[in-house]
Amino acid sequence: MRCAETSIVAFHSLGVANYLQPREKEVLAVFDRTPGKAYTRKQIAYLTGLELSCVCGRVRSKKKKKALVVAGKTLDTISNKSQELLSLPVLTQGSLF
Repeated sequence: MRCAETSIVAFHSLGVANYLQPREKEVLAVFDRTPGKAYTRKQIAYLTGLELSCVCGRVRSKKKKKALVVAGKTLDTISNKSQELLSLPVLTQGSLF
């Protein structure tokens, strides 16, 4: 059975603290370019050029690790459905210590 190289990298990265997969870095780079701004998954996909399914997986992983948080909701004008707005967590002074 063959396994995709990206799957192997993802598996081996599970136990490594603070390791970011290349696609995770791409997703987080969107937020580094515009600090304080929140984006939907579709917007992140557009800005990175990644497939929406790829972005959704990376966002889920980053939310679980608390590297991304839900900053609100917006209405998608095409689907007329509510979409989460995601942003970097706001650091409070207490979290610095």
